[in-house]
Amino acid sequence: MASAIPPYSGIICTEEQYIRSLNSSAIYCLTRSQSIGLTIVAETGLASLFAVCFVFVIIIRNTIQHIRHAPAGKFTIVREPMDIFMLSLFVADFVQALGAVMDIKWIRDGKVEIGAFCTAQGETGVAITTLLIAIYTFIGVWWRIGMGMGSVRVAKVIIGLVWLFIILMVVIGNATHSDKNDLYQSPTPYWCWIGEDYMQFRIWGEYVWFWITLVFSFLAYIPLFLWSRGNITFSEYSWWRFSIHRASKFDNPYGTRRQSLAMIAYPVVYSILIIPLSVVRWIGFVQERGGRESHIGAAATMSVIGIYGLSGACNVILLLTTRPNSILFSKGLDYEPRHTAAGMATYKSSSINETMGEQINDLGRPPSRSSVGWS
Repeated sequence: MASAIPPYSGIICTEEQYIRSLNSSAIYCLTRSQSIGLTIVAETGLASLFAVCFVFVIIIRNTIQHIRHAPAGKFTIVREPMDIFMLSLFVADFVQALGAVMDIKWIRDGKVEIGAFCTAQGETGVAITTLLIAIYTFIGVWWRIGMGMGSVRVAKVIIGLVWLFIILMVVIGNATHSDKNDLYQSPTPYWCWIGEDYMQFRIWGEYVWFWITLVFSFLAYIPLFLWSRGNITFSEYSWWRFSIHRASKFDNPYGTRRQSLAMIAYPVVYSILIIPLSVVRWIGFVQERGGRESHIGAAATMSVIGIYGLSGACNVILLLTTRPNSILFSKGLDYEPRHTAAGMATYKSSSINETMGEQINDLGRPPSRSSVGWS
């Protein structure tokens, strides 16, 4: 009698495991070509993981340095909301990169299988935090809102709610689907994630944040780009009023306006990285909604996941290129009084006049309402 089992050649796991995978979605045997593709995904995760760890080393070094040299009562790790958002972004990048590196186990075993290791793989924090950076930058420019300590407290609350949401999604999802026969976390198929039977958790846990971040980032970038060129002037009295005109020759394209785009670069670059992934996912959705089986190949899936896995490394490159002048990321010690000649000479790149409530920052921070350069 002819065997109903497909040819076993090219499969890495044992024949017994392969036979079991034919009748169960709890295990998936990788082919050699899929293992090669998964290796590339893991390598992009390693690149982002090393890059983010480098940032954490900088943060730890700077924190120790500031603790040693800061005058009594002057030390504050974060001074602006963007410090909170950036710190959360790199923590989320670390978790995401670690999830990609975990694929090394599947490569070694030649199979993806349910279990504790499978349950640990997955996250959504990068998309939500990147969206917050885009919203904050846009509001800071369009509404010209200052960035005092009150805003820092608000930012801490917002980030706390974001991570609470992420934790609840993980805890509730796994707690309500703890039955071993109920494959909430399962091979999908090249790594572990939320099973296909729980598409609503996939959508609200990750996809919706991808697409909101993608749409908002590009919608925000267009007016901010025109503003940086001097083609848009905002009303001093009504936040919704603005005028579009030709740029004045007195506008400085390399001044505060242009440099305020540095922070919107984070969501824009992130959006570019998730476009290929979103296209592939939408094709799969359309095929499934049409009653057809998804025929997206492993090469396409792993290529877009590999591109997406570089988001941590790209964020680090952006940070080094547009280094925010904060205690977390800067090299200098910024404890000179802002109004003194010494303080102004040493820290020309970021000047805050506390008595005037004025902030002029050329390292990617949106200036406040009274900043020079606002029309």
